[in-house]
Amino acid sequence: MKRDLRFCNKAVFAAFVVLVCFTSLAFAEDKAPIKIGLMVPYTGALSFGGNGVDKGFRFGLEEAGYKVAGRTIELLKEDDEAKPEVGITKVHKLIEYDKVNILAGINHSGVALAVRDIVVSHKIPLIITNAGAVKLTSTLKSPYIFRTSFANGQQDLAGGWYAYNKMRYRRMVVVAADFVAGHEKADAFMKAFKAAGGQITQQIYPPLGTSDFGPYLTNIDTATNSAVWAFESDQDGIRFIQQYQEYGLKQKLPLFVIGDTVDDSLLPSMKDAALGTLNYLHYANTLDTPANQKFVKAYFARYKEFPSFYAEEGYVGAKAILLALQAVHGNVENTDAFLAALRQVKFEAPRGSFRFDADQNAVIPVYIRKVEKVDGRYANVVIDTIPNVDQNWVPPDQKK
Repeated sequence: MKRDLRFCNKAVFAAFVVLVCFTSLAFAEDKAPIKIGLMVPYTGALSFGGNGVDKGFRFGLEEAGYKVAGRTIELLKEDDEAKPEVGITKVHKLIEYDKVNILAGINHSGVALAVRDIVVSHKIPLIITNAGAVKLTSTLKSPYIFRTSFANGQQDLAGGWYAYNKMRYRRMVVVAADFVAGHEKADAFMKAFKAAGGQITQQIYPPLGTSDFGPYLTNIDTATNSAVWAFESDQDGIRFIQQYQEYGLKQKLPLFVIGDTVDDSLLPSMKDAALGTLNYLHYANTLDTPANQKFVKAYFARYKEFPSFYAEEGYVGAKAILLALQAVHGNVENTDAFLAALRQVKFEAPRGSFRFDADQNAVIPVYIRKVEKVDGRYANVVIDTIPNVDQNWVPPDQKK
């Protein structure tokens, strides 16, 4: 009799498991698609980066077949044109008309700051894949805002320290685009460089979209300075690097720039003008790691080009979202559970080990790179690494 009861109990339990699995599958299939709104600048001064993020993000979703936990993912895209007022309009559309469950993207820090309160008031998770406005993961942080790229200045604290302690620069000129990101990155670089003992002799801030850097370049003192630090991204970066060589400065004063300025997507336009440029960034597509080699190979097969750091950022953003969705079995409607899962996301990204800090900003490696020719193409080759850099990074020689 006992054996019969045990058999009966096992049979009932097995039937229950089958019923639960079938019900869960049916529930997932019956649910509406998970809507993700991707907003980046597809046009305008930052369109190189915007389109790069788009490619990487879509590539991440394609790997998953646009599905997670049995639910289809629907991607809705909007062009913010790198303009805060446009971004506000587009975010309202995505949230109120399209009814997205998740927002992602944003390259322009001004746009990110402009939409912050809208996102928070509607309680929509926002995963920023590029824009580095510091306040969004510090004084204006919110449970709904995450960043998978970096905070402005995060990499530059490490870069300023490295410039003085490793490259032995003592007097430097700072050139940065005159908008939120430019000033935040420059401020952090100067803070670390001066704390180490260096001197900033000139600060130059050309407006975003500058076509002629001549008036700024001719004012640089090449006689008494060690090097020039610069942050000029997208099309501004192409013009800056080309004109830096054309004005004869490349032979007189070395450049040490943040990697946005010489991103791989820009190098084919810069050509030899970029060769030898030392820079730093959280990613390089030449990294010799299994995760990056797999990513680069698959990405090249898909797009017939090597991934830029923008593409890697988009890819990492998509992966983080997918892993969090898997953890909650696709139930994105449970916002608190999804946010909790997102905070715990950890995985091996193309850049290296990925995780969020306590303020929901990515902890990153900072790679020291040099523009070289690799197998006939222009590329950034890693020559040194500063690991585990967070937004409040302290140099190893200053830690207590």
